[in-house]
Amino acid sequence: MVSLRRADGAGLELDVALLAGFRFGCRPDCGLCCFTSPRLEGDDERRLRAVAPESRIVRSDRVDRIAARPDGGACQFLVGLHCSVHVARPAPCREFPISVHVGQRLQATGVLSCPGLALDPVERFGDRTPDEEPEGLGTELASVHSRITPATERRRLEAERRRRRIARILEEDGRWVSEEEVRSDLRGTGLIPDEAEFSPQQPPEPDDGLEYLPLYFDGRSGPVALGRSLGGWEARELAAEGGSRPVGVAVPPDRRPELDPSAERLLAGYLRYWLARDCFLAAVHLEMPTRPERSVTEAALRDLHAIASDVMARGAFRSKLLGEDGVRLTREAIALGIRSTDQDWLDRPTWGSRL
Repeated sequence: MVSLRRADGAGLELDVALLAGFRFGCRPDCGLCCFTSPRLEGDDERRLRAVAPESRIVRSDRVDRIAARPDGGACQFLVGLHCSVHVARPAPCREFPISVHVGQRLQATGVLSCPGLALDPVERFGDRTPDEEPEGLGTELASVHSRITPATERRRLEAERRRRRIARILEEDGRWVSEEEVRSDLRGTGLIPDEAEFSPQQPPEPDDGLEYLPLYFDGRSGPVALGRSLGGWEARELAAEGGSRPVGVAVPPDRRPELDPSAERLLAGYLRYWLARDCFLAAVHLEMPTRPERSVTEAALRDLHAIASDVMARGAFRSKLLGEDGVRLTREAIALGIRSTDQDWLDRPTWGSRL
């Protein structure tokens, strides 16, 4: 645990169990995390303007952000896939690929869209010791630690109040199930959807805005955006200065692909990893008052099936672009699907917040 001890003797702890066993090494040829508008907080803007006085700052959703280039372009400071203000980069950049959910506790998780995080711990999730130290994430964890303050505790308490309000509403309808019960109920359950439960979501169309499309890294000079097209799904390589060029089009599967044993192990481990994420059940809770499911457990299982469906469909799509048939998926195809899916689902709103 990384902890902060406050002057009044109370303490906040950062639960890092979901980072156990992960190895991280930033890929200098990637730049995936730079195609965004990172938020600024604390003294981030002061530090940034000290090295880049001309910084363009925009305000979005009541948050100050570094402006990105238009038409799906990268952060204004990405130059040749390198950050030109690296010494003054804001917290989201210093801490990626770690995401921290502020809820009943502070829980860190890995953003598995990042190609610098090895997926081996996901495949064996639940079968490894939670004390296995992560490698290569010391700088990122130090940055997280520096931002845990008494104000963080106030945010956590407010998140708990929102959770209690949702719990009361669901209890009145007889639909409430606590996090511990949901995880217990679904532990050992077949989390991978069958043919009838296979229901991948359609990605947005490129005309909706390149910045809204799911992104993944596949070794090109820019990340690849996944969008819907008349011929199926389309992959487009983004340019740092904005705009894109087509990479390929393929028809996504209309039925659940088969999985070889290694693919099934990785996907099952990934779904167990999702179930352990606090942000997952907090997002389910937030949506429950407007959902038809009879209980939180039922809604959580449906969302796990949806996540798995997206992973399989996107893995099959990317396999087809590589010349494979996408009918029977290998472990590598599932890994491609995870890389193309994880950030999307992590971005869902919850009753908590992101540190």
